[in-house]
Amino acid sequence: MNSRFMRMIEPRFRLCFIMLFLFSLSSFFINRWLAVAELVLVLLVYLQFRSSAVKRRKDILKYVENVMYSLDSAAKDSLINFPLPTVVLKLDTNEVIWCNSQFQNITGLKRHMPDVNLFEQIPGLVIHWILEGKTQSPVDIELNGRFYSVYGNMVRTEGENTGGSILITLYWIDITDLVEARRELSDSKQIVSILMIDNYEEVMKGINDTERSLILAEADMRVANWAEAASGILIRYERDKFILMFENKYLDRFISEKFSILDTIREVSSKNGLSITLSIGLGKDGQTLLESYKNAQLALEMALSRGGDQAVIRNRFSFEFFGGRSKELERHTKVKSRVMANAISELIKDSSSVLIMGHKSADNDSVGAAMGLVCIARKLGKNANIILNTQDNSAAELVSRITGTSGYEDIFISAEDAIVEADGNTLLIVVDTNRPSYVESLALLESVNKIAVIDHHRRAAEYIENAVLSFHEPYASSACELVAELLVYLVEARDIQRIEAESLLSGLVLDTKSFTMRTGVRTFEAAAFLRRAGADTVEIKRMQQNDLNTYVRRAEIVKLAKIYYDKIAIAAYNGTSDRVIAAQAADDLLNISQVQASFVLYREGNSTVVSARSLGTINVQLILEKLGGGGNLATAGAQVRGKSVDEVLTGLIEAIEGVLNDELTQN
Repeated sequence: MNSRFMRMIEPRFRLCFIMLFLFSLSSFFINRWLAVAELVLVLLVYLQFRSSAVKRRKDILKYVENVMYSLDSAAKDSLINFPLPTVVLKLDTNEVIWCNSQFQNITGLKRHMPDVNLFEQIPGLVIHWILEGKTQSPVDIELNGRFYSVYGNMVRTEGENTGGSILITLYWIDITDLVEARRELSDSKQIVSILMIDNYEEVMKGINDTERSLILAEADMRVANWAEAASGILIRYERDKFILMFENKYLDRFISEKFSILDTIREVSSKNGLSITLSIGLGKDGQTLLESYKNAQLALEMALSRGGDQAVIRNRFSFEFFGGRSKELERHTKVKSRVMANAISELIKDSSSVLIMGHKSADNDSVGAAMGLVCIARKLGKNANIILNTQDNSAAELVSRITGTSGYEDIFISAEDAIVEADGNTLLIVVDTNRPSYVESLALLESVNKIAVIDHHRRAAEYIENAVLSFHEPYASSACELVAELLVYLVEARDIQRIEAESLLSGLVLDTKSFTMRTGVRTFEAAAFLRRAGADTVEIKRMQQNDLNTYVRRAEIVKLAKIYYDKIAIAAYNGTSDRVIAAQAADDLLNISQVQASFVLYREGNSTVVSARSLGTINVQLILEKLGGGGNLATAGAQVRGKSVDEVLTGLIEAIEGVLNDELTQN
């Protein structure tokens, strides 16, 4: 090492001496004595150069050694007296090699601890970030009530003490004051919430002013008592709406008690037996109060679109849901249907073409609702097409009947053809779903500017946000019921083609399980209207018939069912199954005594699909939302990619247990 260093700093005179020696030799041809004198002189100069070079080398080495010693002493002294807590440990064993007194003070450890594993002493400490070439830990460490940001580096050493291992040096910076300031800032942020009595009209219908005042006073008192814990500002600004502003630090309390006001407000009821239900929208993480207020409005809209009687928190990125266990209340007024009918007719008139799209694996409700909209477009003088994957759907019999009817042979087109035909003024109507990931073609949804949504499922955190019109009623039994209500205001019964009426009625019958589930007055009114339009109930029954092989396969799934919690039937089928067969098997399981909800699991490609049904006492939507699915209180589904039936079954049981425990806690 020293030789190489000296060769780097020594002058290069070797070539010069060689040239002098050669010149001296060449002098023999001129004068012998002159050559001898020159050789002696060159030799003396060379000896003097070597002597001075040796002395110079010793002086340089001595100087370098003094500098290195001074630096080494300074480095050791700096490390020992470093003001930040510092620790050195081996990478392979995580054993502490050395630490300074500051580190000893914050941890209580001793300096010489060859057998101490630092990770056992400090839970939560990780060092993978150093191996990734980073110098700061992404996670702050809490130690003895203080918070620290950890920095570090890595070096390979050789020696008897380290054994040639890799050492890691960690430096700890106390950031407790910063964390507390950050926490205080977060706690002091304002939460804006909007509370709405979502069934005000129904509760107040048919009661006198005195009783109305008593009910509202009782509701006001319960809301005020609940809001008092937040030390905020509560103001009623409409007959059925409140605004509440409070600091973020009180939000965790409301969340931990699952917004108990949702349960206590139901204890207030009118003489007609209806209890008041409350929907709450909370906005947080807004940069300004206006932004938080807009988030609260979005959250309230989401709560109402999911059936009300629940609280929804809208932060900067997503929604959080609480409550929503009660059955959706049917609205008796049809004002919204009339308004929506006028709005959608104007959209169709102003569009160059109309495209109608349902969800993947379209069923009778999706196709039937689309056929009803085709009727509306035809009446308004516009051609309409339905986007459908004819190779993958659950409405094969209905589709066959439609395409076999004169004038409807080309009504179904592929998503690819629709994208080619669409222009800047095309109207796309999405039916029977409100989630972008569920539509028949996401590419088509993203390529069209004007979008309308007609759906009856409870809205999930993921929904179509850019719709110019959204007719969303979770109380409705089916999308066909909603479209039938639009037809009442836009088309005379005699102008509806029989295939259109039967398509709508088949979807309504499918989703209501032949008028036994999720039916209301408006459901039967829609069915009566379609019957007057020419729908034949016998033909609807024929559409629902299955062959013997399908019936046997359905029975095989039902045979696998097991009862959980004395009221839930789950059939886990490890093979592939048709969606219709699985849904029918789930319906059959509800016929078992004491069963209130049913789930059928089966394979579909690389995914496990779950089909769920409920009699209304157990909200299957809340359960399957935990698996990434959705639906409504009585009918829901989920598709879990990359997991086996057994893995999904385990997650399903955990989700069921969580929802049931929440209900027990709130009750």
